[in-house]
Amino acid sequence: MSNRLKPKQKAIVEFIAANGPATPRQIRKLLGCDIREAYDRLKRLRMARIVKNIGKPKHPEYQLVQRWQEKIKRTRPAPVAPAAKAKPPAKAAPAPSGPSIADVCRQNWQGYKIHKIFGSARA
Repeated sequence: MSNRLKPKQKAIVEFIAANGPATPRQIRKLLGCDIREAYDRLKRLRMARIVKNIGKPKHPEYQLVQRWQEKIKRTRPAPVAPAAKAKPPAKAAPAPSGPSIADVCRQNWQGYKIHKIFGSARA
């Protein structure tokens, strides 16, 4: 088995694999805990789709699903460490053929006001 399961979950899975379907009372005796904890641990295994309830809702009985080993052995990709907040190297931009819009606006304030009105409008 894999290290993805916690020790008590691993004990539950091994118990069900060896003895067949198990009830929460059997799990409670196995783990030496209260019934609520047994239900919660079985619920987590059920949400992970490792076990399924084959009993009735008021009288649950859990068994392992087919190919449950694949679900345990599947590993998640390692989290990628965030890169330093350094900026990437700037690309060399080709020199503009004419003066930039900022240069024109600095020289011509009237043009700046017009650009402020029409330049920000979207089609």
